[in-house]
Amino acid sequence: MVPRRRPPGRALACGALAVAVAVAVMAPTLRSAGWSLTILPRVDSTTRLGASARSLDPGFRTVHPGAYDGQFYWGIAVDPLATGAVHHDFDKASYRYGHPLYGWLGWILSAGQARAAAAALAIVGLASLFAVATLATTLGLARGGSGWQGVVVALNPGLISSAAHDLAEPLAAFLLLGALAAHERGRRAFAWILLALLPLAKEPLLLVLGAVLVWEVVRGQRAAAGIYLTAALPALAWWVYARVQLGAWFTTGDTALGSPFVGWWRGLSAAATSAVNDTGVAALIVLIALLLVAAARALRLRSTVDYTYLGLAAVAACLAPNATVAFTTALRNTAFLVLLLPFVLPASTLESVPLKV
Repeated sequence: MVPRRRPPGRALACGALAVAVAVAVMAPTLRSAGWSLTILPRVDSTTRLGASARSLDPGFRTVHPGAYDGQFYWGIAVDPLATGAVHHDFDKASYRYGHPLYGWLGWILSAGQARAAAAALAIVGLASLFAVATLATTLGLARGGSGWQGVVVALNPGLISSAAHDLAEPLAAFLLLGALAAHERGRRAFAWILLALLPLAKEPLLLVLGAVLVWEVVRGQRAAAGIYLTAALPALAWWVYARVQLGAWFTTGDTALGSPFVGWWRGLSAAATSAVNDTGVAALIVLIALLLVAAARALRLRSTVDYTYLGLAAVAACLAPNATVAFTTALRNTAFLVLLLPFVLPASTLESVPLKV
């Protein structure tokens, strides 16, 4: 949640650190492309989407190999309602348009100009990263801590890598943390808005709304739960529109989930046989162990943070091999859990404190 008072200097410093780290990660890629921001979405030069990008902007820097999901957010920023020609070039248009918010913000910031879409996405991503780091620090300071939570954001590889590749995780992280903080503080209108936006940033974050609903019911606040339930309507309306426009539900294109822990086991096996070998295996084991310890702590169910963490952890446990075998993808898919770790496992008191400011 954005606090009423101006963020303290430490919070702004953490926000600046997060942006600086992300820019440092971007720099080698940008330098190799003559500092053109069009390289960041990593649009595949061998596909129709790459041809469309070069048609709209002859100076657009496509890639091959190394294409990544940012290319589809760029496509949404160019074709926000799937009424133009670009969405026909997507690999799984119904799935990609299930979470269009980041692309929409790119379209708004670029004023609908295709040549400005890549730069607009980069700005949104960096601004979101700054905002979530600043917010995390502010919340940590309000809880009587040192504000180290913002450093966790600045050093969260999943968020940093996403910001550097025009992906939606930094935006979704800000909405996630802001929604939880607004709800804890009783700012229902603001919490409702953020909860309504969350599934449009990442569909699994509908679980955050579910966590809030369960919390309100457990507390006996059924009227409040009913109000928050309506926050699902904007996403449902969009998904129905996308189903009509694209001919399929967004779930038909998603292959990211499977049997519990199978994807992680295969990820460990792949790391053990790769060139990274022991380093990759150790990193994966440390990440999994840390997330499991936090899940055990969250079983206390003392706040909406605990409910949210457990819901997202359940999704992470069921990630398919294609979402875990590549270590960078595994970090990206657990970025929200890492974001919440300081609030589930505070370093000082080991007690979960509500996210109030």
